[in-house]
Amino acid sequence: MLAPIKTVSIVIPARNEQDTIGPVLDALNTAIAQLPQYIFETLVVVDSMEDQTIHVAEAKGAKILLNDKLRGKGNALYFGFNKASGEVIIIFDSDGSHDPADVGRFLEALEKGAGLVIGSRVMGGSTDHDVIRLFANALFTVMVSILFRTTLMDTLNGYKAFRKDVVMGYKPRTKGFDVEIEIVAKAIRKGHTVVEIPAHESRRAGGQMKSHAIRDGFFLLWACIREGFNYQIWRLFHPRASKRATAKPV
Repeated sequence: MLAPIKTVSIVIPARNEQDTIGPVLDALNTAIAQLPQYIFETLVVVDSMEDQTIHVAEAKGAKILLNDKLRGKGNALYFGFNKASGEVIIIFDSDGSHDPADVGRFLEALEKGAGLVIGSRVMGGSTDHDVIRLFANALFTVMVSILFRTTLMDTLNGYKAFRKDVVMGYKPRTKGFDVEIEIVAKAIRKGHTVVEIPAHESRRAGGQMKSHAIRDGFFLLWACIREGFNYQIWRLFHPRASKRATAKPV
């Protein structure tokens, strides 16, 4: 039986998000104040000093991590993971698309035994999807489900919570948005139960979208192929462990 969770690190990658990071942190601070049973730290990872993101985030009580040598969402997240002190990590977007009120439900699912919890836009809905993003999310989620024998519905959503050991003990290979695939793959290979909860995605509150359909689509595709191949090889040598690597919506 897993020990009760005491400490939680919220890692927020933020590049040039001075218009959104303030309201995001205000809402997040309000939400975590309703969860006094946990000790939280909020880490904002910044890889650019081109605007006032750092100063706004500091004023809201966040700890700033400057990672200006390696750009990309994956690099920012792993930089934050290595600095996080919590037993549990929650990754949270800086653009206002995630609802901080869901934090308690993520932690509840982890307390019940999940190793990785994904916020599903399929179950929770989205007001920020276009046709290209919908197609890409469906395509890569189906690929992951086939390659890893899961029943996941929203692999790519960046709203995730997991036990810290999911992202420890290996050298990350992703630099950008393909980090979402790698996190899921590592959780499954480590034998964690992966679950989904409904999470609504709101339209970006300001600033500019950082993803690029063609460029990031290529890296997502390669991550699916690479991690799926590695998983199939791993299963040959860990047949019992692979049976525990289940994924299910809750």
